[in-house]
Amino acid sequence: MQYNFKGKATSVLMLGALSLTLTIMIPAYAETNAATNHEQAASDPKTEKKKVKRKVRRTQSMRAKIFKKLDKIRELSDAKQYPQAMDAIIAMDRIRRNSYEQAMTWNMLAYVQFSQEKYGEAIKAYERVLKTKKLSASLEQTTLYSIAKLYLVQEQYKESLTAISNWFSVVEKPAAEAFVLRAQIHYQLQDYLSALPDIKTAISQTKNQGKQPRENWLLVERAVYYNNKDFVAMERCLKDLIALYPKPQYWVQLSAIYNELGNPEKELSVLETAYEQAFLKKSSHVISLAQAMLSLDMPYKSAQVMLDGLNAGVIDNSGKNLSLLGDALMIAKEYDQAIKVMTQAATLTQAPKDFYKLAQIHTERQEWSLALGHVSKALSYEVFKNEDQALILKGLVLFNLNKLNDASLTFDMAAQFKDTKKSAKQWLAFIEGETKRREYMAQQAG
Repeated sequence: MQYNFKGKATSVLMLGALSLTLTIMIPAYAETNAATNHEQAASDPKTEKKKVKRKVRRTQSMRAKIFKKLDKIRELSDAKQYPQAMDAIIAMDRIRRNSYEQAMTWNMLAYVQFSQEKYGEAIKAYERVLKTKKLSASLEQTTLYSIAKLYLVQEQYKESLTAISNWFSVVEKPAAEAFVLRAQIHYQLQDYLSALPDIKTAISQTKNQGKQPRENWLLVERAVYYNNKDFVAMERCLKDLIALYPKPQYWVQLSAIYNELGNPEKELSVLETAYEQAFLKKSSHVISLAQAMLSLDMPYKSAQVMLDGLNAGVIDNSGKNLSLLGDALMIAKEYDQAIKVMTQAATLTQAPKDFYKLAQIHTERQEWSLALGHVSKALSYEVFKNEDQALILKGLVLFNLNKLNDASLTFDMAAQFKDTKKSAKQWLAFIEGETKRREYMAQQAG
């Protein structure tokens, strides 16, 4: 499973815009407030154990005229006037700026380059931000996170992992989204074992906050479990998806997991539940339900599901589908319908197995001549994997038509196969005895 991270590019763009707005509007207040809180925590014995050991960085503030110029550049970029935006950034070099103002200029350059989908250039600009002296902690964190996402968009997963690892090293309380991002990166690197703890942490953290994990997060978790071949855990994950985001595909996937776990009863139960809720919209899903019912000796229900699907146009009238329906009808002993459907199937497929099935149905009805015609047709094919069983059936039909010599020849052929050797020998012995009995009766009558 591959994830299209280019569709998430807007989140990176918004992140850059948010970084600019928040840092420009309240940098001095934010850092002074942080320092004050730190000092209060240090002096309060109740919070001594909880005090933040991370060093407070004091940064310079931004002058109003610089803010106005950068905001104008943002407006030009948003209006897709990129040449003008770039000219305005170049013009900033003629203005004397403090380190913070320089950092925010590079940040704006990254924004403009990103808006043009020049992700490599955007990364270079962000890297210049990181080289700025006295860089605020918040801007450093935001920049590292943006770099990680940009590398991910470009499918440079190793570089993205390095950037997000650097981000984790400077953040005290990473949000759930960050763990998801790192899990996605590990997934793309096919390091599924490393991806698992991150995605589990994100989901657990969100649940502990009384919130609902996002559908995409659960999909990442599901993909990791699948690649780790952990079908038991995948079952639980799919149940979460069904509970929170009840979509048809999750029901079908859960049924497939039960198939993998060797639990056909639960597989059928899940498919039936989905069917009753009209979640099975695809032909393959309805056919899977019919097959599951047939395998658990529910031929009549299987046939009904197939007939409903055919009538509704969900299932097409292909020879393969009609053959499955014919199987269900035959096992359900609905012979009249079975003959009609299987005749259609054999006409379409011209497959020996379908002619053989027709012969079986006619045999059940003791319609020996019709059965002989169809089984002979099946045996006329050079390649027929059920040839041994078909020979036994043909011998039985010939016997009931009182063609004992032909029956013996047919059973002789069946005796050449390992799986039918014993049965064929028994038939040959029986025919030999029956032949002698008939000869004796004829002599007595004469």
